[in-house]
Amino acid sequence: MAKTKELSKDTRNKIVDLHQAGKTESAIGKQLGVKKSTVGAIIRKWKTYKTNDNLARSGVPRKISPRGVKMITRTVSKNPRTTRGDLVNDLQRAGTKVTKATISNTLRRQGLKSCSARRVPLLKPVHVRARLKFAREHLDDPEEDWENVI
Repeated sequence: MAKTKELSKDTRNKIVDLHQAGKTESAIGKQLGVKKSTVGAIIRKWKTYKTNDNLARSGVPRKISPRGVKMITRTVSKNPRTTRGDLVNDLQRAGTKVTKATISNTLRRQGLKSCSARRVPLLKPVHVRARLKFAREHLDDPEEDWENVI
């Protein structure tokens, strides 16, 4: 089932107040426009914990703090060739011990995907000289000439 937004604290307090006033769950639901099951869940929670606040959710806290995530994202954006090992070492110096997999997951959550650079043959000295000759020949060409180049 799809997740929905949590009810506001005011709505939850109204549900509890109406319940204490003696109204039924279905009547409260119709009055506030909330499902009967939601009303029942809020009342049960109030009876158990005597509070309407959001309780702490289960699960292990994130290993990397939001500040660490920003640091990783900034580093990779500045230098895309940064390796996961380098990032692990950076975080370790900052006092956080993480694995390469954690770094990968963090980057993926930030929308940064890994890729390998394409392997291309190195330029030979002949090619370097030819490029330099071309650049010098066309150094003084006007901008209009370059507009036709794809």
